[in-house]
Amino acid sequence: GRGVGTFKNGYKGGVKFAKTPEEVGLIAGNMLGETLVTKQTGPDGVLVQKIFVGESATIDTEKYFAILMDRAYGGPVLV
Repeated sequence: GRGVGTFKNGYKGGVKFAKTPEEVGLIAGNMLGETLVTKQTGPDGVLVQKIFVGESATIDTEKYFAILMDRAYGGPVLV
């Protein structure tokens, strides 16, 4: 899952949520310049040089769809 990595400094998780700019600064301080270890990076990890900060959005409903190849139809169909 997202955010389950561990930093070599002991900080847990690479995905965080903050409510104030001060909180963002504290979280960023624990990540920037540190090594993040995940399943994808392997045991050596990767040095964090950038972080992405975005504004949260309120989600009222969720909708899902899929595009499948239908052999009887002979092409893609939406589900």
